[in-house]
Amino acid sequence: MESILSEVTGTFSALGTSAAGAWAAAAPYIDTGADWLANPWARAIGLSIIVYLTIRVIASVYSGDRQNSELGPVGIRPHTAQRLDRKTIVLPRKLMPMNMDGVSATLKIFYAYTDSRGKPSKQLVQTIPQCRLTISPSNLNKVTSTIFGHEVPDLATNDVCFPPIEIDSAPAEMPATPDRALDYVQLHKIVENWKEDDDAPLVSLHAELHEEVADQREQYIIQAAKKVAAAREGGFLHRLLNGSAAKKRPNVIGSYYIKFEFSHDPWFVLTRHPDRELKMTAWLTVLTSMFALVMDAWPQEGPRPGAADYQLERSTPRPPTARQP
Repeated sequence: MESILSEVTGTFSALGTSAAGAWAAAAPYIDTGADWLANPWARAIGLSIIVYLTIRVIASVYSGDRQNSELGPVGIRPHTAQRLDRKTIVLPRKLMPMNMDGVSATLKIFYAYTDSRGKPSKQLVQTIPQCRLTISPSNLNKVTSTIFGHEVPDLATNDVCFPPIEIDSAPAEMPATPDRALDYVQLHKIVENWKEDDDAPLVSLHAELHEEVADQREQYIIQAAKKVAAAREGGFLHRLLNGSAAKKRPNVIGSYYIKFEFSHDPWFVLTRHPDRELKMTAWLTVLTSMFALVMDAWPQEGPRPGAADYQLERSTPRPPTARQP
């Protein structure tokens, strides 16, 4: 017991010695930092750096939610102007304000749908870094190759799911369920009765990107449908690995959504960022810091010259004076 107590005591003594040595080594730097902070110009520079970093952190945090807010549903069509390159996206003013024309951002395109469980799902189908925004004052016109997320691959009906739709009247006789998904959609006129994106604005991409988006969406649905088929028709290992695939069957009817991630540069955030809440938060940070700088530089009112002597003179009793007879 005594050996354990002595060992613990020795350990704490060693820690105390180490802490004292670390403090002694850090003391000159602490004193230097205190002297540096005593300078008002140094405090102003330090506060400016903190504000700069704070705005970048705020922009980074908002980029996961507010800054990356989804826009859609949208229809996607190819560029009609040959001068527009692969890095350009054309959007109507309905989706983005005109002051964002010419701004670069990272563009992400999602295929959003409701899976077989009735839960909303989305899949990233394309990412375009440093995409340049071109804002059109009017809505874009629809062309024959415009895609909305309604293109149905040639798959088995059992391997995918379909959205619920409203029909005017029930048929007198219910037809047999077709084996292929495309036949099922045409039989029940699902696309014609799909109302979710009737007013969807159009955006324009390069023809190659337009084809890639459609292909990536189709490949995603095909791969997910293959897992469902493997779980249904495969052996034990396939059923084990793809057991939850049937519950998450993809929908062949959905919509496209787009997201933009803009620059985190403080000047851009303060002047041109389309997210008003983010811009307001950044400006509030700047104004609060400016107020702190003004209050730090504001002259402190001290005692007036001679006031202390005057108070001391009044508080000191005067000796009585003798009257002359």
